[in-house]
Amino acid sequence: MLIDCHLHSTISSDAENSISDMCRSAIRKGAGIICFTEHLDMNPTDSNYLFFNLQRYISEIDKAKALFGEAIEILRGIEFSEPHLYPADFEKAAKEKFDFILGSVHAFQGTWAGAADVLEKYSTAEIFEMHYAETLSMVHFGGFDSLAHMDFPRRYIADYKEPSGLIDSVLSALVRSEISLELNSSPLRKGLGFSLPSPAILRRYRDLGGKYVTMGSDAHNAEELGEGLAHLAAQAAFCQLEPVIYRDRIPFPVHGRESPDKKGDDSS
Repeated sequence: MLIDCHLHSTISSDAENSISDMCRSAIRKGAGIICFTEHLDMNPTDSNYLFFNLQRYISEIDKAKALFGEAIEILRGIEFSEPHLYPADFEKAAKEKFDFILGSVHAFQGTWAGAADVLEKYSTAEIFEMHYAETLSMVHFGGFDSLAHMDFPRRYIADYKEPSGLIDSVLSALVRSEISLELNSSPLRKGLGFSLPSPAILRRYRDLGGKYVTMGSDAHNAEELGEGLAHLAAQAAFCQLEPVIYRDRIPFPVHGRESPDKKGDDSS
């Protein structure tokens, strides 16, 4: 069963299709569970800055559930960028009835990681160092369910060995905070030949005690939905990591409705 837990509709400024059209595509492709993780960005330089409208989002999700709820499970989420930099806004958002919250780092030094001026101003090593330092601050802040596209700059700088010290710090902090790690297939459809994070990061996450991963295409249109998910599932299996989804902010194995935390609990 196809499960895609990182999707964007026209509730996000950079997406192309409505929630209903994304649901129709998901059903055609055989998806069983999808989660809309709409951008919630507070960085004034981001194209999604102050674009998110909660009431519109709720209305469109409710409409989609009424239309398609018997054919597919539709979960409600957000992707909040750099929540540690906007704690009051994040706290307000986290109080809403979301099933799933992705935390992501798209920018550092106030600028988008893939911007031309960033690539010109900083060396490759400096970009990754700044990205992982920002990511570590975000994970220490916590409050979200899964870390999205951990090695995000690889979308723009593919031929680089990441700094192992900072990576270990981020992954160890994820394990301590019981935050899942996202597997993101978006670079595959861009012809880059890899998904995020790298296999080395996945193995290190496992070795440091990581167990749970979420999986998403990061689709911004109906055609992209579900692309590369088989690749992600194979990576999770190879690294002996358990894919989960979140309902009401609680993790569940993708093939069941029981929380992993309750496994072996005979009292339930």
